[in-house]
Amino acid sequence: MKKTKEIDGYRVFLPLLFIVFAIIFEIVNFLYLGFTDSNGNLMVVPTYFLFDIGIMIIFAGIIYIVTNKIAMNVVFYFLLSMQFILNVVNSTLYAIFGDILSFDSLFLGAEATSALTVELIDWIGVLINVLLFAAMITLTILFQKKCKLVIKQHKYSRTAFILASFLLFQVVGFGLYGLEKASLKPAVSADSEIETSDEYLYEHFQFKLDAFKKFGHYGFYTRSFLNYIFDEPVDEQKYADFIDDGYIAGDNLAPLYGDNLVVILCESLDWFAIDPYNTPTLYRLAGGDNTIVFKQFYGRNRTNISEQISLLGFASKNYMLTTPVNHGYNFRYSLPNLFKTSVEGDDVTTSFFHANDKGFYGRINTHGTNGVGFDNLHFADSYTGEQEFGGFYKWISDKEFVSNQIDEFLPTNQRFLTYFASITTHGPYDYEQKYLTDCYQEYYDNFDKFKAWFQENTDFIFPEDEETLELFRHYKSAMIDLDRTVEYILNQIDERGLTDNTSVLLFADHNSYYSNLAYRLKGVDKTDFSNTYANNIPMLFYSPKLFKLYGDNFESVENTYCNTYDILPTICDLYGMVLNKNLFQGYSVFSNEIKNSLFVSNLGGMFTKDLFSFNISDIYIVGDNVSELEIEKFKENANTYWKKQEYIEIILNKGINGKI
Repeated sequence: MKKTKEIDGYRVFLPLLFIVFAIIFEIVNFLYLGFTDSNGNLMVVPTYFLFDIGIMIIFAGIIYIVTNKIAMNVVFYFLLSMQFILNVVNSTLYAIFGDILSFDSLFLGAEATSALTVELIDWIGVLINVLLFAAMITLTILFQKKCKLVIKQHKYSRTAFILASFLLFQVVGFGLYGLEKASLKPAVSADSEIETSDEYLYEHFQFKLDAFKKFGHYGFYTRSFLNYIFDEPVDEQKYADFIDDGYIAGDNLAPLYGDNLVVILCESLDWFAIDPYNTPTLYRLAGGDNTIVFKQFYGRNRTNISEQISLLGFASKNYMLTTPVNHGYNFRYSLPNLFKTSVEGDDVTTSFFHANDKGFYGRINTHGTNGVGFDNLHFADSYTGEQEFGGFYKWISDKEFVSNQIDEFLPTNQRFLTYFASITTHGPYDYEQKYLTDCYQEYYDNFDKFKAWFQENTDFIFPEDEETLELFRHYKSAMIDLDRTVEYILNQIDERGLTDNTSVLLFADHNSYYSNLAYRLKGVDKTDFSNTYANNIPMLFYSPKLFKLYGDNFESVENTYCNTYDILPTICDLYGMVLNKNLFQGYSVFSNEIKNSLFVSNLGGMFTKDLFSFNISDIYIVGDNVSELEIEKFKENANTYWKKQEYIEIILNKGINGKI
């Protein structure tokens, strides 16, 4: 009599349950996030759904082949748990930024988590996914208790049966994946490969959200992971030549050649933050007092990305720059390095100031002489005053931080570049900052006259409900501290005899998105990502010397569209420094090429003042009287950006340095 061995039915049905549950998760979250295709139709599943199905079947085969019942359940719940967690994270990121998580953004790690507050979490998305996940767990437990099915196999054929079934899962899964890959839409033409080719999107993931919508959860994260871990060899000389061929010589006749420069990254600064009562210094500058006011300046990135763009002229996917620094990359073209070499034989120093923890975003490792190029780094631990840094949201006031180190901030014995990133205005705006008590009092003292001025002189919406008014109080009080800091810096420039050879560039990194404050006061729906008005933020260039040379003839420049990418090329132009047109993604606002300026956000999307797109192909017209020629130029500039970005990513990841 032949011996037989029973196979529990759960071995067959648990992998099938995984596939069913994974598909349900995908459909529910696509519908919840409201994804639409290029024709505006609501998407229920990804465009290339077989990528998802194929990988689900491959994973189902892995569940199936595990011999131990407990281990099978561990693998089953682990895979669904990962999908659940990513769904929750993505619903929150999409609600805040219109973004999703990728392996590249995992570099943000604890930094991104520490900036997340309860009020930013998409609780509806969390609840939907929790209920769905709980239902799946319950059904699985009930199924395992109720399932009495057994499959009888000859003892010696059981192993062969299991192995054959596993191989069937893999053949079907990889077959579907390969079939879908073969169906990817090719480029319409070589010039439009980045814009029109889903094959190119599959290889490069240049449009992250578009890739997620087309390839689905499992397709996106599997391919993203493979792109991240596999390192293909490249012709390094080709990319070294690309760097070297991009350099344009400096000009010692430039108006600010050999002068000092202070750059202030103004955290979360919005135009509605500036008024004559609470922020009189910023108001004076915004009024044009020896200041070029860039009224059409735009930006939409997290702080560290805006910082990176202004220092390097581009943004990398590896947000923290740790990869190139670890590869010994020299960042020869960075702002501090170009500044130090712009005047031959000059005694010069470059310093970076930020009243945060020195390890935040890895700045202590990436910003020094072995990285971006600053000679001196000043963080919270550099401060020697009486206030105490308590971690995220518990800042030292910016005024106190700067005044404590003013001799290093504005040295008088050598030419200097000082880069200061403010922090008290960061947000969130639902808590009281310990060291801003007098700022809150000033806000109260000015409230009535400020409110009257605000309603009569601006198009912004003054908050009337108690919640928004409270958020606004915290925001404006922090802005008072920023204003006092700027006032102090300008006064110190005068007192130290630096007025005639020192200019100050102030720019906002992004709008005040915490608690949707910017959207509330601008009357913009936060999900309307194509509304570029939400991202129109201040940039001011204070330079008495420039106004002595040219008067106030800057009207055309002030009304020209520009963005964060244009900051470094503009500084190079004004200071006669070498620049690299192959690496910099922007243009000097004083050049004819500024008409080609385009903002591309690491959070997703690209735009000018009048046009917006997630993927180049689908264009949202925001402005009035936009011509077909302007749309085609927008697409051409976007393709140029992404072609250049492909090179930049390889250069950084491989640590390729030019020869010059």
